[in-house]
Amino acid sequence: MKMILINALRPDRFVATAKDLVGMTFSEEATHQGELDLEVIVDHESNARSPLLLVSAPGYDASFMVDQLAKNKNKKYTSVAIGSPEAFEEAESAIKLAARSGSWVLLKNVHLAPSWLVELEKTVYKLTLHAAFRLFLTMEVNPKVPTTLLRASYVLVFEPPGGIKAAMTRSYTQAITKDRSDAKPV
Repeated sequence: MKMILINALRPDRFVATAKDLVGMTFSEEATHQGELDLEVIVDHESNARSPLLLVSAPGYDASFMVDQLAKNKNKKYTSVAIGSPEAFEEAESAIKLAARSGSWVLLKNVHLAPSWLVELEKTVYKLTLHAAFRLFLTMEVNPKVPTTLLRASYVLVFEPPGGIKAAMTRSYTQAITKDRSDAKPV
């Protein structure tokens, strides 16, 4: 009855009320989404042949997670922003070098070049890959991305937390992190 009343009077609160009902009926664990541990996925669940595709909502960039993980693991990686023909050549050479040495490659905004992604798949498929090699791709949701790439990848979907409080907290945290990383000794 409460859900019907909430749906009629406050439809903006319906999802939260439904979540409360599921939590009371089953358990709190049923609605707990958990924290994504990228390190566990990279170390234990993924392999060199399958790229890790970090898909995010427009305006949200998940590449910072790869930056943090590489820093924590003291792992060498190359980051390339896709969007120009020069970037394609740079990305291909970085992938070939990393495949031999076992380092990582992060290609940002691959949704901007869906036709090139077909060539990327072919390039990676032909290479002999070091076991420690990992290819990370960041993109926004885009229907033009080849489905063969989606099937071959570990797809991780990220959405920024909803609500004003979460948005303010995220902005504040990113501003502090950015300021600290850009700080130079005086």
